[in-house]
Amino acid sequence: MKTTLTHRIPRLVVASALFALASTALLWSAASHAADAPTVIRIGSPDLGTAGKPSASAGPLTVVQSHKWLEQEFAKDGIKIEWNFFRGAGPAIAEGLAAKQLDVVFLGDLASVIGRARGLPTQYIFASGRGSNSYLATAPGVDIKTVADLKGKKISVLKGTAYQRPFDNLLASAGLTEKDVKLINLDWPSSKTAVVSKDIDATFGGSDLFLLKDKGVNIPLSTKGRGPAFKIDAGVLATEDFIAKYPEVTARLVKQLVRAAHFASQESNREAFIKLSVEHSGNPELGIRSEFEGENLKERFSPLIDEDLVADYQRVVDEGLKLGLIKQGFAVKEWFAPQFVQQAVKDLKLEKFWTELDAQGQAVGKAAKPKAK
Repeated sequence: MKTTLTHRIPRLVVASALFALASTALLWSAASHAADAPTVIRIGSPDLGTAGKPSASAGPLTVVQSHKWLEQEFAKDGIKIEWNFFRGAGPAIAEGLAAKQLDVVFLGDLASVIGRARGLPTQYIFASGRGSNSYLATAPGVDIKTVADLKGKKISVLKGTAYQRPFDNLLASAGLTEKDVKLINLDWPSSKTAVVSKDIDATFGGSDLFLLKDKGVNIPLSTKGRGPAFKIDAGVLATEDFIAKYPEVTARLVKQLVRAAHFASQESNREAFIKLSVEHSGNPELGIRSEFEGENLKERFSPLIDEDLVADYQRVVDEGLKLGLIKQGFAVKEWFAPQFVQQAVKDLKLEKFWTELDAQGQAVGKAAKPKAK
């Protein structure tokens, strides 16, 4: 009988060789796994908090941040979560993305659209809020009751943020443009100081402006109930590079965000959500309550990337081009990466919790009245 080479090698040597081979395979596997995970996830958000409390304001990100769900999720892998809050909001975050200093960002619709239109390599991975409102706060003693009264007034708006589009649309409703007012580009903390000190006549922004009411500031106008052109959507974007390198990490991150959206969407959690938002952001309870009064929380915080959401962002692109806020459009639908939310909803067994909507705001698969936005 022919004797093979293996038969001539001592069994101990063979065993040692097999052990070494197995160990090498394990080391390669461990190295490969390590390569599939970052050491830190760098998150960027506009600073929508007050009183020295950096915050992404009232929404799923605040729920995640306050409960430290991301930190808990990734602690076992040694992945750190780095939160970065920017007073300069969208424009400052765009600079961070361009410099490759951020991986995941939270932005309002116009700011994210401007970044994409300018070539920032992002993808939209999670809807963090739909249909938020804007408010006009006037300096003590300034008499503004209607949109027409804004003509000739000195008004601050942080350009390049989601508030610029509804402000321009508000002006247009009275036949005005930015050229008909003395528009001042100020960040939100500076705007609050300026309106209280009467250096400007008014400022346009979010519900945190209610904080100024006890300083003699009035809030005579808002976009509430004015229709889709005046509403603001917000979402979470990740860089294309981060998603390509770490798809599993991206999926786990989105799962925690969907978990937070589920918490914020439940009517039974309304009071707990408002309390958490007030405590964590430092923003006034009156403003947060006013913002969510009469709102369907399940619609407001639906994370689904459906046709309705895509249509909303297409509207932002179209109006941005019309108003001169962006110079070129892009393929909006291709920008979205819905697979992460879809998987998270399935994993969390929430398939029947939120309603998927078509481009007309109607429930998919059945006749429904248009959604109030």
